[in-house]
Amino acid sequence: MEKYEDWLTGFGNRIKDERERQKLTRSALAELAHTEQGYIVQIERGSRSPSLKTFTNLLTALGVSADYLIFGAAANEENENEGALKDFANLLKRGDAEDIQMLYQLAAHMMRSKKAGNYNEEFGLDFDAKQGELSNKP
Repeated sequence: MEKYEDWLTGFGNRIKDERERQKLTRSALAELAHTEQGYIVQIERGSRSPSLKTFTNLLTALGVSADYLIFGAAANEENENEGALKDFANLLKRGDAEDIQMLYQLAAHMMRSKKAGNYNEEFGLDFDAKQGELSNKP
């Protein structure tokens, strides 16, 4: 059975990892979660557990599920693409309406080409699904 201190450290690490993945500073996360930066530091270090209100604010600010923060990655495996989807959503948030429409059209076209079986030929790219990476076709 996992000790509470170990769980709390893991909980804090998951918050820190997600914050860093989203390229948020502790100050920015504190502002989004309506709390103080020092409190975020203590939570991330595992020296303090958040109040219920702060916990729900962290869920909203980070856009993660409660089961992920409480139980870790194993409980969040339902959607293996969640990280990529969040990164894409953050990319879209930085664009204007024209950027968003362009990316939508491009993604839709690429998906249609992939289904039609001419993705690699049309774009001259190979997609490694395991790595989630595109590379130039040799």
